[in-house]
Amino acid sequence: MGSGQTAIAAVKTKRHYVGYDINEEYVRLAERRIRRFTYVQGMPTLFDLMVKEDKEEFETKR
Repeated sequence: MGSGQTAIAAVKTKRHYVGYDINEEYVRLAERRIRRFTYVQGMPTLFDLMVKEDKEEFETKR
């Protein structure tokens, strides 16, 4: 995952990406950078979509 630059390049070119790192600090750094970039661009992130899906699934089970 590193600092997330490759993931941001994938987002810019409308491609999918998978990121991972053994160091949790780099994962948090990359997540922040990706969120910041997508916020400025006005697009949802995978993290946002996952939270939305989980929320919808939780609400339908009630």
